[in-house]
Amino acid sequence: ALLAFKAGLLKDPSSRLSSCHNDFGGIQIPKFLGSFTKLTYLNVSWSNFNGAIPPQLGNLSSLRSLDLNSYGLSTDGLHWLSRLSSLRPAEIGLCNGLKRIYLSHNSLFGPMPAEIGNLTGLRELYLDHNSLFGVIPSGIGNLTGLRELHLNDNSLFGPIPFGIGNLTSLRELYLSDNSLTGPVPIEIGKLSNLIILSLSNNSLEGTMSELHFAHLTKLSELYLFENSLVISIDHNWVPPFQLQYIQLNSCKLGPAFPRWLRSQNSIEDLDMSNTSIEDVSPRWFWNNSASSELELLDLSHNRINGSIPSFICNLTRLRILDLSDNQISGEIPSCWQETNFLSYINLLNNNSLHGHLSLSLKRYYKLILLDLGDNKFSGNIPMWITQNLKLKVLRLSSNMFSGNIPAELGQLEYLHVIDLSNNKLSGPVPSSFGNLDTAMTYWLQHLTCRDARLTYRALKSDCPLSELFDDIYDDSIALTTKGKNFIFSNILYLVNIIDLSNNNLTGEIPVEIGSLSALQTLNLSKNNFAGQIPEAIGGMKSLETLDLSFNKLSGVIPQSFSALNSLNHLNLSYNNLSGAIPSGNQLRTLEDASIYIGNVHLCGPPVTKSCSDDPNVDSTEEEYKQGSHELSIYFGTGLGYLVGLWSVFVVMLFKKDWRLFYFATVDKMYDKAYVAVKIRMRN
Repeated sequence: ALLAFKAGLLKDPSSRLSSCHNDFGGIQIPKFLGSFTKLTYLNVSWSNFNGAIPPQLGNLSSLRSLDLNSYGLSTDGLHWLSRLSSLRPAEIGLCNGLKRIYLSHNSLFGPMPAEIGNLTGLRELYLDHNSLFGVIPSGIGNLTGLRELHLNDNSLFGPIPFGIGNLTSLRELYLSDNSLTGPVPIEIGKLSNLIILSLSNNSLEGTMSELHFAHLTKLSELYLFENSLVISIDHNWVPPFQLQYIQLNSCKLGPAFPRWLRSQNSIEDLDMSNTSIEDVSPRWFWNNSASSELELLDLSHNRINGSIPSFICNLTRLRILDLSDNQISGEIPSCWQETNFLSYINLLNNNSLHGHLSLSLKRYYKLILLDLGDNKFSGNIPMWITQNLKLKVLRLSSNMFSGNIPAELGQLEYLHVIDLSNNKLSGPVPSSFGNLDTAMTYWLQHLTCRDARLTYRALKSDCPLSELFDDIYDDSIALTTKGKNFIFSNILYLVNIIDLSNNNLTGEIPVEIGSLSALQTLNLSKNNFAGQIPEAIGGMKSLETLDLSFNKLSGVIPQSFSALNSLNHLNLSYNNLSGAIPSGNQLRTLEDASIYIGNVHLCGPPVTKSCSDDPNVDSTEEEYKQGSHELSIYFGTGLGYLVGLWSVFVVMLFKKDWRLFYFATVDKMYDKAYVAVKIRMRN
């Protein structure tokens, strides 16, 4: 087959080969391709080639365009690239006049060759999403005609070369997701054609000033997050650009609110979380935002104080709002009653917001995530929350909510995280919570997401709900599981939790809760639940954490607990449980006696009390065995009686002489009894 393929290539009159988007069944790229020294265009992208890229491709001295974009290719080095000195634009085809090399999304391994600087005709260089390591060669500064440079998602280290400032034609510079160190060279400010600058997720440090941006007149997207950079800009500086996307989280901007934003009127995505801002958000910021296309605003993890201004209601395109972990106080603006545009609201942690939610957010019905934890909200949980049919995450913990838990929450088919802990809720747990298994199972069956970051782009799209989390908005949420507090970030879509702890809930634990086969954490501790633990809990196969401590539960621990093979944290302490502690399977690994402390009538390992020495085993398995034995005797006696009676009836049905004899005997007995009664009555 390969020989026929080679023979076909000999008839290529235009010296161009394109096999893109074919399926070659996972074979290696043929080495003989390197013998076609007159070939000018080679595109084998997404054609299901696998294995090592043959270095013989370096013999294609006439090659002008090379596209190996795929997922299954690998190489031990890129030195063969330096021999492709004729790479230049093709007159026709998919290159659109650009000189390009596409080697993205492969398993390319090794350093970038210094000789790559010899490819002075390059216009596009895509080496992203590989396993390249080492420093970026200084020769990269020789590629003065380069327009797009994508080296992101590798393992490159060392400094950004100063020669990068020579690439004055550059429009896109992606160096993110590497291990680059040192300062950002001031020469980067010479890139007057630059539209996208992405240096995020490295170990860059030092200070960036207005000189780094002085000539970036076309800059539209700026990604510097997850570095140790200090952004020190003069208060009176006016940027020469209009940014649409700004992601500076984890850089140091504060303590003052950055005034250079005052001139930015086209922002769609603004993330300044964890940037050391200790200031009141200025009025001009909200006015500017109202006239922009702002859809994502994240100012979390700062020390912004004051109240939420009413200007926020003018942000009619805003879909994602995160003001968490600040020092914001007051009530939610009443003007929010007239809006319903937000899909993600996070106002948690270290804020002091108060008031009744029913008066402020009642018109919201498109929410996907609602986190209002760690505030001072009061009143009942409002019914409008249950109208958010696509709600996935609800966290109202550590407030002062009271009243019953709305049963309608159990009808939200996508809800998989419920945290209502540390409130003043009362009444029973709705049995409708048993319906939530659909949502929790859905997430386990649709693991197409890379992580759990929400973006306004995803919220606007028609993609499945499981893909509404992607790699731009790095949301996180604080939840309690395994007895500890954790910050869940990037994996939130994998978490299934119900936490109703530390309330005043009463009644029995609903049996329906046992149908939640995908639930991972169930925390009902520090309430007033009574009655027995439902046997059905043993069917919760994914349960990792179960905390029923500090309640008034009684009876035996269900033997079905031994079937909880995923269980690694259990707390049943301080109840009124009795009888033998079940053993076997996963329970054998839970040997800490404190799990059962405060239940004086429990016996058997791991507690020291022996079941054979317990005189009060009223509800132990001994009583269970005795009751079962008596029940079997009664059942056997009754069954024998019925069998004997029916045997007599069957025989009389088919034996006529027996039947006549039986009725004659009965008649005689009746006559004798009748005569005896009459004689006694006369006397």
